[in-house]
Amino acid sequence: MKDRGAVAGRLGTGGMNVPRLMRGLAVALSAWVLLFGQPAWASTLAGARLVVQNALIFTMADGQQAPFVGHLVVGHDGRILEVGAGAGANLAPEARHVDAAGMWMLPGFVSAHSHLWQSAFAGIAPDQNLEGWIDQLYGQEAPRLSAGDLYALTMRGGLHHIRHGVTTVFNLTFTGADKSGTVDRCQLRGALDAGVRVVHGFNIRRISDQWSVDDARARTAQFLQWAAGQPERERYLGTAIAGAGAYYDAPEQARAEALFMREFGLMNQQHYLESPTGSAAERARYASLQRAGMVGPSLIFGHFIHTTPEILADAVRAGASMTWNPLSNGRLGSGTADVVRYREQGLRIGMGLDGEASADRADPFANMRAGLYQIRAMYRSAAVLSPYDVLRMHTVGSAEVLHLQDRIGSLAVGKYADFLLLDPSEFTPYKEPYAALVFAAGVEQIRAVYVGGQPATMPASRTDMLLPQARGRVAC
Repeated sequence: MKDRGAVAGRLGTGGMNVPRLMRGLAVALSAWVLLFGQPAWASTLAGARLVVQNALIFTMADGQQAPFVGHLVVGHDGRILEVGAGAGANLAPEARHVDAAGMWMLPGFVSAHSHLWQSAFAGIAPDQNLEGWIDQLYGQEAPRLSAGDLYALTMRGGLHHIRHGVTTVFNLTFTGADKSGTVDRCQLRGALDAGVRVVHGFNIRRISDQWSVDDARARTAQFLQWAAGQPERERYLGTAIAGAGAYYDAPEQARAEALFMREFGLMNQQHYLESPTGSAAERARYASLQRAGMVGPSLIFGHFIHTTPEILADAVRAGASMTWNPLSNGRLGSGTADVVRYREQGLRIGMGLDGEASADRADPFANMRAGLYQIRAMYRSAAVLSPYDVLRMHTVGSAEVLHLQDRIGSLAVGKYADFLLLDPSEFTPYKEPYAALVFAAGVEQIRAVYVGGQPATMPASRTDMLLPQARGRVAC
């Protein structure tokens, strides 16, 4: 950092007596404070912990599309106190100052659909569509996992997400045969211990003669009470149902999930219309979701590829949303969600990285490119979807789907200071910043990731070293 005195000297004094002038200003400011209290800017920035200066900032805030060279100030509560143009060199002198000259700053990515526990299964079932992939992962591999394994794999997946610039996830968990809630506790603890912000996707289990609605209600209530007591209150963003009401030909499942949505105030994300093979049956079950009262602003459709104009129109009228997972959908041959049509109809769209067993990388840059290229190829038009559009979907758009846009997704005063710093030197010079960011940037250009204004990155080798010791964890 440059010396402030040297900078003042270069600005010149015009022959004024600078010490006398400064004393006069100090007296005037003291008088102001005695009469009127501290100026608003002084009281606001007095709680600053961090000032990042000189970055090219992509706020992703509505009405602020043009990036600018500026500064961001973070308070001790991990929220943004100020973001604006200019170096901010003289702001909050007691805070830590980071000179990010030459770096690009953007909000932490939001994955609105992830399976963190799948972090050890990259490349599984490489020539299988969804059904064959499910047989291998859920039929053979997942049942072997203990609660400790799920803790370790979830933490590893969370660390992969953070290292690649994803600071918030909707984590769809694996329950298996567990009825006690242990595997859910372990997976929430794994995500929180990784340092990521998380919405925990909770499976109420399949309703049957052996598992009643009352059983499911008691287990859900017990987990919610436990989760509310976790110390990471700023990073635990709540629990939602990881739904199966559209997956089974069992209306009682949809009724139970809709009932718990109302009783406990929960969102619900359904895997819906992902595979072409089962889509006809799933479309027929849409009426069950409607009758149960599930379709509304708290319902998220995961994937939502093989829909109909009627289902789409009803989902939009009801205020539902969807998550787009292009890496996974392409890898499994599931198809391409027509997000251009969905946007035109008014459907809210977020993006998800899905799991490392189907997307194989927790990589938001690859995910944006895959989605953008698939859509342009489908429409045979390069103008149909822009780099800015997909970046918005993977940040504030995903936050909107999760009803968290007041806390995450863009860089604005009052929101969590979740951001990443990226080195653009490998694709400089560039013509248009959003095009360069989406077409050319990658996780390898990330230099730092901050969650709540705190550095959160960890070397890959350290991430994998944690796995064996994490498997022995019994606290959850």
